[in-house]
Amino acid sequence: MKKMILAGLAVTTIALAGCETTSSRPYTPSTSNIVSIKDTLGATNKKVGISGFSVGEGVKDELTCRAMGALDVGSGKSPVEFIEEAFKTEMFQAGVFSSSAANGITGTLTEFKADSWGKGQWDVGLKLSSDSYPEGYEILTSYEFKSSYSAVRACQNVVDAFTPTVQKLINDAVTHPDFKKLTN
Repeated sequence: MKKMILAGLAVTTIALAGCETTSSRPYTPSTSNIVSIKDTLGATNKKVGISGFSVGEGVKDELTCRAMGALDVGSGKSPVEFIEEAFKTEMFQAGVFSSSAANGITGTLTEFKADSWGKGQWDVGLKLSSDSYPEGYEILTSYEFKSSYSAVRACQNVVDAFTPTVQKLINDAVTHPDFKKLTN
């Protein structure tokens, strides 16, 4: 009888651990990104908006990690909403964002993967286009981080590495040679 009770407790504990959600922190703007945006667009005095970001066909933006369950990488927002808000924040702080701008940037998430095994790595792909540059361009950002043997720590590391991954994604986007074409 004792063995059955212990086995039942063990199964319940494992089941509950599999339902745990690992959450992230709010986005922190990158000074480097803001300076790059100002350097590229500041002299033009043009304002640009964000027309919306979406998830590309076949891309899964809901992640789970090991036996921990769902990962909340976007502070309660979907990952694509988090990335869109981060772009708006960086552009606003650079003084080039306007919600009423005639030209709007559109983003499509083309890849969204996190690996908590081994070295730990995020891979995020994004296609950017705009009204003035409809063909746009695509970037793929990889960001390495430390993982862990412990599922709890490894999954938290995945979540904690999302903001720096988004900062690098934005940097890759705004330092791309075609970024200025999005605003012409």
